[in-house]
Amino acid sequence: WVMVKITSSTNSWVIVDSARDTYNVVGQRLRADLSNAEDTQDAVDFVSNGFKIRSSSASAWNDSGQTYIYACFAESPFSIARAR
Repeated sequence: WVMVKITSSTNSWVIVDSARDTYNVVGQRLRADLSNAEDTQDAVDFVSNGFKIRSSSASAWNDSGQTYIYACFAESPFSIARAR
């Protein structure tokens, strides 16, 4: 799973995982600090060596000139990763 927070504004934490979306594009997101915690946006692909951001949404990912923190954990983080 991947958890991202933009630190240069007040947007919420965004979490995506491979349990909700078992194939790419991973789009079902959890918002950890909102009352309407689940929504959908084409957000990332999980690839054999990490993740690839597919969106430039200012609400979560990859907005130009912003600062982000993130944490990610893999199902199989070793040298023989299982690509999707």
